[in-house]
Amino acid sequence: MIKTQIIKEDDKPIAVIMDYKEYLKFKELEEDKGDYFAALNTKINNKSWTSHKDLKTKLGL
Repeated sequence: MIKTQIIKEDDKPIAVIMDYKEYLKFKELEEDKGDYFAALNTKINNKSWTSHKDLKTKLGL
């Protein structure tokens, strides 16, 4: 595993070198966060709901 390194310019962080697997974990967390807020937004803006059972019946499943 590569040790995370922070690249600085004039004492300000400008880049990060990290292990690729760690990077993939961060990307997955970012996508999960986006999915969470999309679902939350849908829940807030949707005023009527159909139960899973009723939906299956309606679709003939």
